Amino acid sequence: MSFVWPWVFLGLLLLPLLVWVYRRSLRPPAESVVFHPNVSLLQKATTHTSSYTRHIPAVLFLGALLLALLALARPTSSLLEADPRAGIILAVDISRSMQATDVLPSRFEAARSALRTFVNELPQGARVGLVTFSNNATLVVPLTTNRQRLQDAIDLLQLDLGTAIGEGIMESLAALPRLEERRGASDPKSLATIILLTDGRNLAGIDPLDAANQANRQQVRIHTIGIGRVSNGPVPGLPEGYQMAAAFDEKTLRAIAQITGGEYQPVNSLSKLEQTYRALRQKMTWRVHKDEISALFALGAGVLLMLSMGLAQFRRRVV
Repeated sequence: MSFVWPWVFLGLLLLPLLVWVYRRSLRPPAESVVFHPNVSLLQKATTHTSSYTRHIPAVLFLGALLLALLALARPTSSLLEADPRAGIILAVDISRSMQATDVLPSRFEAARSALRTFVNELPQGARVGLVTFSNNATLVVPLTTNRQRLQDAIDLLQLDLGTAIGEGIMESLAALPRLEERRGASDPKSLATIILLTDGRNLAGIDPLDAANQANRQQVRIHTIGIGRVSNGPVPGLPEGYQMAAAFDEKTLRAIAQITGGEYQPVNSLSKLEQTYRALRQKMTWRVHKDEISALFALGAGVLLMLSMGLAQFRRRVV
């Protein structure tokens, strides 16, 4: 929360003076002292209130003043929101090697979990799409602000054979806003982002570096994530005797990110993967939308003031 007129809080300097005036008002003047021959009878005839409860009206009044000062300072709440022209494509490798369990519970399940978290934490209005690639690439969900649709699609992902990283990039490019739609932005790349996750090497389709150069010409930034290991490892769940390389091409992933102005991150655990997606989200360009909420504090001040006056009037009638 921030304030348009923070100098209003200089009024807090008057607080000690108000407390002093209140304490002075509690001292009875000398002429108000009453002499009575039967003190016990006078005490019975007088209604007693707790030494603490008698201060409640003053405390409420003080709270009303503080809320009034907050309202006068014009507080604003800040909310991150996406540029309506922007788009993010999550490009995910669904090759069979994603079954490897060197990342628990498996590379595939870790990827799905991290994707769900990433989607849930996006600012309001963010448009996100989902592309999968194995032997070819598929646009599973076009750019949308419907998070539930994305979550459902992530839950339904299934593994296939092959790894076509270049095809995944090209399919993602086709789903993003065209450069003409982003030319007015100070940084067109900030409005078109691909986050590509893979555990393998390109085995089919267009060369990934050619696709990366095409992305750079279209002012699209690609962040690459290599999940698993850079050396081959066993892949569970395959037919007996069937071997498959389960290492990602670190050199190519690093080059894709470098060509397009993105970042490359290797990950070997679910926590590291979630941390990587979160860091990428925080580095993206979001707009700050501010709403003034002075009315809420003014309403609170009014309620406390009425309670203070009501309790003070009640005490006068009782005493």
